[in-house]
Amino acid sequence: MTMKKLVLIAFTGIIILSSGCKKLLNEDVRSQISNLYLNTPAGIEDGTRAAYSYLRSWYGQQSAGWMTVYGTDEYTVGNADAVFDNYTANLNAASGVVNGVWNSLYGAINTCNSVIDAAANVTDMDTKLKDARIAEVRFLRAHYYFLLVQQFGPLQLSLEPTVTPSTVATRSPIADVYNAIIDDLNFSIANLPPTPSEYGRASLPIAQHMLAKVYLTRASTTAAENNDYANAAALAEEVINTSGAKLLDDFADLFVQDEGQKNSETLFACQFSTDVLTNGAGNQAHLFFCSAYDVQVGMKRDLANGRPYKHYRPTNYMLNLYNKSIDSRFDKTFRTVWFCNKPGNFTINGKTVALKLRDTAFVMLDHEITAAQRDAYTKYRVFAPSEYTTDIWPMNKKFLDSLTIDNNMANGAKDFIIYRLGETYLIAAEALLMSGHADQAVLYINTLRRRAAKIGATPAITVANKLAMEVTAAQLNIDFILDERSRELSGEYMRWTDLVRTGKLIERVKKYNPAAAVLIQPYHVLRPIPQNQIDRTEGTMTAFPQNSGY
Repeated sequence: MTMKKLVLIAFTGIIILSSGCKKLLNEDVRSQISNLYLNTPAGIEDGTRAAYSYLRSWYGQQSAGWMTVYGTDEYTVGNADAVFDNYTANLNAASGVVNGVWNSLYGAINTCNSVIDAAANVTDMDTKLKDARIAEVRFLRAHYYFLLVQQFGPLQLSLEPTVTPSTVATRSPIADVYNAIIDDLNFSIANLPPTPSEYGRASLPIAQHMLAKVYLTRASTTAAENNDYANAAALAEEVINTSGAKLLDDFADLFVQDEGQKNSETLFACQFSTDVLTNGAGNQAHLFFCSAYDVQVGMKRDLANGRPYKHYRPTNYMLNLYNKSIDSRFDKTFRTVWFCNKPGNFTINGKTVALKLRDTAFVMLDHEITAAQRDAYTKYRVFAPSEYTTDIWPMNKKFLDSLTIDNNMANGAKDFIIYRLGETYLIAAEALLMSGHADQAVLYINTLRRRAAKIGATPAITVANKLAMEVTAAQLNIDFILDERSRELSGEYMRWTDLVRTGKLIERVKKYNPAAAVLIQPYHVLRPIPQNQIDRTEGTMTAFPQNSGY
């Protein structure tokens, strides 16, 4: 977002927090400001910027990753806290993770409500501009509610600002929450520009993409309506055909870190900064996917390989999901080869080996080998799949951050992609499949799969790979869609909600994640309501009941 200023505003009943929206935002801290400040054009502008800042409390953060990456078919626990992967008894109403997420997202919603409410009192602002700012904030309110409803189910539905302490709260039905989300997004679609006025702001295609995903998700709930899949497909196709967004030719280019990280495929991103004064906690996703490369032969911690927190270990399902001979996405998602950054003499397979800078240090194989085959590796260390541990595994490299200040820095600067056109294709395909149009759905699947084909040595090989990547309509079912979402979106903070949406969480975790399979129960499709919320609500459990099972 090339908005130049992000404001910290404190006024009666609410604090708008300025963790920032982008490397180009400058923080302007104001104190002793009347709550009437929002009732001005400048207040609306600054309040809108502040509403974006809460995206940073979710995207790229540990809590959100534990609630979306852990406990799925894609990733299991490495050498870290196992609560959200293994569904242990500590996944309960006292969890600081769920409490923090709940409070942060409701803080975001209250900020949005305050801006929307104040805008009605602003008369000296260009009407079209004001409507666009309200549309942005209503898009954000819908976004925050969507994150909450997928995790917690029925919610306190607050569409007015809270300006005084209150102990009154109730859980509105899921249908009411979705109706509010859809109402906000329809307003946004009617009032947002077709292209963002500044990079990072919401625009028409972004709202359409999100509404398509909302309809797709609602279709699987008790609030479903008959036309949800059709609506999802129509909106996704509208974005694909009219937004001007284009799939990048090379899947790997999506995750290249450069100034602004702008490209034709990314629709909406949570923006971070190299400015330590305004970046807050930063994008920390670069920490969590790294395995312990830095204790292997010829290796030390460096910026290129990241700071290893060793959280998200890919499951065997994830690692074996690709046809690696023709699908380039495995190599462009996972690092399996590390190059020496600490030259010296090392013992490998009982032999002394001199490793020079940039020599291959170790390799993660995708197949088992015999003892004789292992002895043949005399220049570097190899790990067969049976040797992967909770510390070392092929690592997802999408989130590696080359702009951190040093190799101990946690506060990353890389933008976190929220919505991109690749997912729009997958939304269209799933909605069409579920509404009985597999023949149309397969066109979108094959477009993505052709993009992912490995480039051969000659044009003939390239064409052959693209053709080999194609599938038929008869091959499509919801499991294939989920497999394709994994190949395309691995690790991008949405797998847990994908599995819940499709009714596949329990089945797939039991099938593909042995650590999580032992304790997962049907009630785990929702998270526990924070106990603090229940305890501080009038009538406690009667007024604000806990989710079943907790």
